[in-house]
Amino acid sequence: MAKIAIRQNPSLTKEKIMELFQAHFRGKYEVCATKLLGADLVVKKSGYTGVSVKLVRKRDEWFFRFGAFAPSMAVRLMLYGLIMYFFVRKSWKALTQEVRAYIESEPAFK
Repeated sequence: MAKIAIRQNPSLTKEKIMELFQAHFRGKYEVCATKLLGADLVVKKSGYTGVSVKLVRKRDEWFFRFGAFAPSMAVRLMLYGLIMYFFVRKSWKALTQEVRAYIESEPAFK
């Protein structure tokens, strides 16, 4: 999973982060809350391609942790493994780079 440090901002809540991501990716990708362990939200391109995002707040540092995965439970149960990786790694990498670029450019995170 990738990690990007951000400035400490007590006004950043899960809800605020969700709003920012939804506004940025509106019309292009679905952004939704998730109950996955280690994730606050998911940027979903398809059932095969998504990125989980988690805001981690530690005493001396705040950062986003994010990584690609298959958002569809059926896809994760049936197709995870090397075969799945070879089919979707290019789209996972592209979406992960888009999320990284957004986090690095969003003024609320600087």
